[in-house]
Amino acid sequence: MVTRFYAASKNHLAIGRYLIEKGADTLLRFTQINAKDRASQTPLHRAATTGSVSLLQLLLNPPAGRPKTRLNTADRAGNTPMHLAMESGHGEATVVLIEAGADRERQNSENQVPEEIDGVGGQEQKKVRQYVVSRVGPRDE
Repeated sequence: MVTRFYAASKNHLAIGRYLIEKGADTLLRFTQINAKDRASQTPLHRAATTGSVSLLQLLLNPPAGRPKTRLNTADRAGNTPMHLAMESGHGEATVVLIEAGADRERQNSENQVPEEIDGVGGQEQKKVRQYVVSRVGPRDE
């Protein structure tokens, strides 16, 4: 499990692909692709936080016969991977998650939907929001 989280948090696509292809998700008799760490985060949370589009796509589209990644799982703070992508200012990662079916209306423990999170703040956060809307349209309010 540690290796899968490391691959996701350090943007190591080759390691992540190798682990998934070799069946690492069943080595411990439970589905590691959806395993949670102490913060209740999955590898998808970690990849979203770092903005690793390639790892997000790998986790969201595993090889045939491998378990599907749970897209809207919340961590201890109620944040989904999309919350973390927005918070970290990763517009392209956010778009990938939305296009995969991420819930744009899911609230975290502070009653914030992903696109309302202050995150990196200022002009950078504003640009990320504008980018997301330009790519996938505004969220339904």
